[in-house]
Amino acid sequence: MRTMSLVFMVLLLVGVVLVLGGGSYAVRRIIASLEERLAAGRAPGAERVEPSETQIGGYVPGPRSPDDLPPSLRARVRNLVSLDRTEEAVRIVSERADVDEERARGIVADLGDGSGPGRALDP
Repeated sequence: MRTMSLVFMVLLLVGVVLVLGGGSYAVRRIIASLEERLAAGRAPGAERVEPSETQIGGYVPGPRSPDDLPPSLRARVRNLVSLDRTEEAVRIVSERADVDEERARGIVADLGDGSGPGRALDP
């Protein structure tokens, strides 16, 4: 009777060790898989989607009109356009307003249409 309970306890202990070891192995595999996905730049459980070249719907950040720009930036852009430095004005609008070059050119064109305070003095 004693040997039977001793054998049963040893078998039970071996079973518990196997279950805990298997669970630990599974958790380590899952963590390694998640770290691999995060290192590759993909979110866990998300399919990798290639970005499209054109924006179709959704929110597009950036000013929709020149009036959305800060007054100091509008004044600076008008001055640059009046000094025939349009490319520099486009670059500044693109950087500060976080818009693409095409939208920046449109904003600069709207600002430089003569509605400004007049020609700036050359430094």
